[in-house]
Amino acid sequence: MKKGYQETGRVQNIVKNTSKILEDLDEQFCKKTGLTKIDATLLFLALGLQIARQYLLSNEKGRLDSYQGDKLVDSALSLAPPDWKEVLTQSVPYDAIKTGSHISDTGIGGTTHRYRTLGHDPIFGWVFGTANIMTNSLTKTNFETYQVKDIQIIRHYPLGIAGMFNNAVSYSMNDPKLLAVSVVRQAIHFGSDYFTTQGLPVPIISTVNNELAGKMLSEWHIDMWSITRGMTLATFINQLITIIHKLFYNGKSESDRKLYEVRTRKIINYSNLIATSSNIAVVAITRDFRKLDIGGMAVTIYNLITNAKFIREIKEEFIFGSYRDMIMNDNV
Repeated sequence: MKKGYQETGRVQNIVKNTSKILEDLDEQFCKKTGLTKIDATLLFLALGLQIARQYLLSNEKGRLDSYQGDKLVDSALSLAPPDWKEVLTQSVPYDAIKTGSHISDTGIGGTTHRYRTLGHDPIFGWVFGTANIMTNSLTKTNFETYQVKDIQIIRHYPLGIAGMFNNAVSYSMNDPKLLAVSVVRQAIHFGSDYFTTQGLPVPIISTVNNELAGKMLSEWHIDMWSITRGMTLATFINQLITIIHKLFYNGKSESDRKLYEVRTRKIINYSNLIATSSNIAVVAITRDFRKLDIGGMAVTIYNLITNAKFIREIKEEFIFGSYRDMIMNDNV
């Protein structure tokens, strides 16, 4: 009976001091997940690698010219039968820039066609580019559509974009193989343009703001290649730091492992945030948008969101789990 009264009194005391206990547990969590000297060293290593990546591989570097891009695709298809190779590698109609006698002033040129034709949009291109290939046509980002013959724009397409899509559907129903081959040709063309100097525009932007898309592609070299390259390298560095940090883990319990992972994610968050902030500051000061690391920014934002969620869950588990253990007297 006496033991029961003591237990009741103990629980009441804990409940009475809940606010103070939770504050103490919160402080304990911060101490247990605070960065150590080793963590700080890895933080600066990660930061150095991210900053080096941003400026050694800025947007305009590591590209092929148009001839090299076509040659890369040609070598990849060298084992294909000649007839299929000819079909798959012939020029796509939305690469046409020359005009016939019945049309002029299309606004499309050698340096503008990548961001003024929907066939080059990494998302819309799968629909419009494929349909253009099937119908020998070219559709601009304002949906103006032309008929193309022998890579020359000869006139506005009869009935415009509606007529083009109507013919594309009709052709695909009559010959399903034509649709399949056109999709493959679209994929191959994306592949040949992806790594070139002009590259492929950021999806949808060319439709919303063609002038901005032009600057991003021609002046700043912010395209799908620079963005995906930045994302890939930033993610690789984060994974490398994560693996190295795990080598120093010497905990025993599952709780220790989770708290250690919080420290790992803090290293990633801090290094990414500092690198991205410094990149934005440098670009703002120099006005050199070729250095703008859009891919790295995307990785930073993603990590901040996902890591914050993970850290919050582990913190709640630590605090309320410890509080529950006090109530249940599991630690005795």
